[in-house]
Amino acid sequence: MLRQIIAEEIPGNPDFSASLSDLPIDSFGLVVLRGRIEAALGRPVGDEAWGRVETLNDILALSSVQEPARVSVAAAMERRSLSVNMPQMAMGGLSESWLLKELGDMHWTMITSGLRSPSSALKDGGGNRLYATFTRIGYSLRKPLSAIGEDSGLDLTGTISRFGAGTFISDITLRHDLAGGEARLMSNFSRRGEANNTSLLKGQPTIPPDCPIPEVPLPAFVSEYRDLRARTPAAPLFETEYDIIPFHDINGVGLLYFASYPIISDICALRYDPTFSELSTVSRDIYYFANSDIKDRIVFRIHKWEQSGAGLVTEISLSRKSDGVVMAYMLTTKSQG
Repeated sequence: MLRQIIAEEIPGNPDFSASLSDLPIDSFGLVVLRGRIEAALGRPVGDEAWGRVETLNDILALSSVQEPARVSVAAAMERRSLSVNMPQMAMGGLSESWLLKELGDMHWTMITSGLRSPSSALKDGGGNRLYATFTRIGYSLRKPLSAIGEDSGLDLTGTISRFGAGTFISDITLRHDLAGGEARLMSNFSRRGEANNTSLLKGQPTIPPDCPIPEVPLPAFVSEYRDLRARTPAAPLFETEYDIIPFHDINGVGLLYFASYPIISDICALRYDPTFSELSTVSRDIYYFANSDIKDRIVFRIHKWEQSGAGLVTEISLSRKSDGVVMAYMLTTKSQG
């Protein structure tokens, strides 16, 4: 079973005695490989054990390690009901920035509740502080966000699962009289490297025996992320640069905030088409690849801009100017209210 998983994740005929760093697999590929190995073994592989893995033969040897069986517990979920008022609004409807933050907080709350730990105390097997890193967030509604007006009720209900011990995926249902919808969020964990925000390293928390977050096989949501990550974007139709605003774009631990990415994108899109502000988001799929230092500049590029009637479909990338690394890719549908 482990050999089959390795063959599916690493192309060609890899040398099982070669160092993993010499094989054609990137950091996210290793996250997926580890998750599939854990699923096949029916248990997490601790950081100490994974840290000793240097070759594919070491991965095969993991099957001989015995660990205690896990306790079956009720699944984790979160529900929030609220009335939409000025703090939740922008441009006459529901604020996309607020919605992202609320969805992210629900996702994070379900994780910390399931791991039985406050966020500030989450550490990997080596005692390093771990930070939640969103890798993909997708949401779609029946009508634009502008249809969710003042004093209307909004109900959010979420459940969460995990792929291995390092990838967490939540599904959140948005209930509203006019513009209900669904959201799916995926996150991993990272720890800071020795340099800066551009050197975040993958990490993995310890899963407690009574963790209520169920483990699932490799989800299509993860596979789609990996496929798009490897894709070369179409030639840009337009590009411009954005200066990070620390007071607005940076989160509490000094990283570029996940909720800032689409807002930065929309600000830059206005430079391409001044009428862009007349449109409201119907759906957005954000693929996060990297972070940025506060003093770096972001390069915004439009790769697709298709208008049809009252709707607009776009594909946009954000990159670091300093080294050209793509930080995010977004697929967005907007419409007039």
